[in-house]
Amino acid sequence: MTIERLRQAVSKQTTTTSSSPVTLKIGSRGSEVSELQKNLKLLGYFTYPTATGYYGTITADAVRRFQKDNGLPATGSVDSTTLGRIADAVKKKTAPPAKENSSSVYLKIGTRGEKVKQVQTNLKQLGYFTYPEITGYYGTITADAVRRFQKDNGLPVTGSVDSTTFGRIEDAVKKKTASPAKESSSSVYLKTGTRGEKVKQVQMNLKQLGYFTYPEITGYYGTITADAVRRFQKDNGLPVIGSVDSTTFGRIEDAVKKKTAPPAEENRTSIYLTIGTRGEEVKRVQTKLKQLGYFTYPEITGYYGTITADAVRRFQKDAKLQANGIVDSQTYERLIGQAPASKGQASASKLDVMELIADAAELLGKPYVWGGETPQVGFDCSGFIYYLFAQQGISLPRTVADIWNVGKPVSSPAVGDIVFFETYKKGPSHAGIYIGNGQFIHSGSSTGVTISRLDQTYWKQRYLGAKRY
Repeated sequence: MTIERLRQAVSKQTTTTSSSPVTLKIGSRGSEVSELQKNLKLLGYFTYPTATGYYGTITADAVRRFQKDNGLPATGSVDSTTLGRIADAVKKKTAPPAKENSSSVYLKIGTRGEKVKQVQTNLKQLGYFTYPEITGYYGTITADAVRRFQKDNGLPVTGSVDSTTFGRIEDAVKKKTASPAKESSSSVYLKTGTRGEKVKQVQMNLKQLGYFTYPEITGYYGTITADAVRRFQKDNGLPVIGSVDSTTFGRIEDAVKKKTAPPAEENRTSIYLTIGTRGEEVKRVQTKLKQLGYFTYPEITGYYGTITADAVRRFQKDAKLQANGIVDSQTYERLIGQAPASKGQASASKLDVMELIADAAELLGKPYVWGGETPQVGFDCSGFIYYLFAQQGISLPRTVADIWNVGKPVSSPAVGDIVFFETYKKGPSHAGIYIGNGQFIHSGSSTGVTISRLDQTYWKQRYLGAKRY
């Protein structure tokens, strides 16, 4: 049945009481519905694989989209006005094309064929069409790719390909594949869609500088690479364009050279480690942070990323250092203990909590020994605390109950405070040193020196409180 026959058949059903009565709607069946579905499929609105002859929600949605795109009331039902507009659209689509002018539309949603394949291939080469296959069907993915190209090239963002858009796409591909002329100072080396060794070089350099976080060096310049470039440009006072011109390329190279050059003699504020650094020193810092409960990633990676930086910030905050997430010499010394303060200088009234925690971390794994209070023998819970505070020049009683009695109660523990628990007898019978992040270090009878969490069921049920010394 042709579209004209459909119109004639439907017109017989119309009443004389309305200029546009509803003729087809949800629940309708028959050849008229099949013909409607075929025509809507031709126009790109009916996406079901076959014409069913049944007017259901899929057909109604297709009608609504057509009505909305053509300035009609979006009722989802077909009246004679909607039917006429569909007929006109089908005639226009199937008529032999007139000679095109500069704004004629080549391709739009619903179009199929070699021209669509050509546009998809070109847009894929330019980095806009990301679907894995060249389909030859102009759907929403192709339309979105066209819109992005039009937006980036100052064209009206219609999502359809007219002769102007078609020509600009062709020109962009020719320019991309042509042999490069001698570059000026602002020429673009690399941008979205570029592939090759230069892209790999930029990705490796940006990874070394901590900007390119994708796990592999791909050699393809996509959105992840562009975002990494933008962050580098922003941090280095360059125009944030996301493309690599010769100025950006040179600045990236300079930054890598500066990073990998042999370090000059360090002063007090020199930076040891920051985002992007790799190596044994990073592993050492991560290990120490893990011992202290700050670095929670399951593996020691040797790569200084955002997780390591966050752990360093928390350590710096607790150590009353500038919390910038960078390991400078001061942070390094406090964390690793390269230049620890003399234990003899510790005041009986002032506790260096970070030195206390650093010393405690060195004892992880020491065995539990009843009455033990030295690293050579092992520790019971109070002997462990007694030994560590003595290292700071602070004398505490030897039993948990007596330590509890001389401390100053606090509502919630801070790093260096002692936390107490009621275990095998009434009153305080076990204790540990709070190290932050809800964790404490202690010598347990079944574990030896270890780190536990206050919110673990066993300890949470037996927690008595915290005291400061």
